[in-house]
Amino acid sequence: MRRNGKRGKLTFLWGLALAVLLTSWQSSVAQETAAAPAAQPAATEDKPTASVGVDILSQYIWRGFALSRRSAVLQPSLTVGYKGFSINAWGNFDASENAPAAITPRTGAKWNETDLTLGYTRDIYKGDIIKTLTLNLGAIYYAYDSTIYPQGDSFEIYYGLAADFGLAKLAVTGNSEVMHYPGTWLTVGLSRVFDLPWYNSTLELGNNFVFLFSRDWAAFPAKPLSDPAGTKAFSGPLAGQLYATLTIPVHQYVSIAPKVGFWYGLGGDSTQLLRWGSWDAQQNHVYGGLNVTFAF
Repeated sequence: MRRNGKRGKLTFLWGLALAVLLTSWQSSVAQETAAAPAAQPAATEDKPTASVGVDILSQYIWRGFALSRRSAVLQPSLTVGYKGFSINAWGNFDASENAPAAITPRTGAKWNETDLTLGYTRDIYKGDIIKTLTLNLGAIYYAYDSTIYPQGDSFEIYYGLAADFGLAKLAVTGNSEVMHYPGTWLTVGLSRVFDLPWYNSTLELGNNFVFLFSRDWAAFPAKPLSDPAGTKAFSGPLAGQLYATLTIPVHQYVSIAPKVGFWYGLGGDSTQLLRWGSWDAQQNHVYGGLNVTFAF
């Protein structure tokens, strides 16, 4: 019954997303046909930027794996950027941590992860069909709570391209782990942001597909449930994420963004791995929450 219910939610979300995309596409085509070319905006001053935000979510889901259960999470974030470079600090605070594989059992409110990211973004092409092609490069250091992750911290480099076609944006990103869980993650995402006629709000709809090509059979075994003694690492399609985010500016520097999403396994061995690696032992997850951001 639970599985059928989740499939019903997925079907509804896909139908809603498709309907909005088709409606907006027809409207955009009509407007582009009738409207005269718009004037180009004036160049903006290149200056440092900073933002502080927090996500309050029903569950922490990382690339399809649930890393919390039966508790909400708070995820604060601080970003400073200048001339394409950015530095970000992000953390996860579990309101009632209940990690099944912790070295020593513990419950209660816990801060269990801090991530530091150094990134660089640059537009490398502008044209008619592809409005903008953007290059993204960077590195992420994951500092974990050693009680939950005795293997140690993790370090990744990432690289990707994002193509803005006007009607939608296609992004492809690779994350290569160099410490301590060797392997490569590949994320392919399609999204679109719609301008809404209320309070300068926007609605983003999208779907991501995550692929994992691991070289660490202990961290990501291919068949952990049916072949727990196997030494083959998982390689292939892992999880998908369907999401919607409504962003509402409430001040010149402040915005709030309700969000909802659905993570789902892509079948095959991914079902075993997601159940085995998720704290709630499920391969599908519905989540929701709110983001508040101060940007200046």
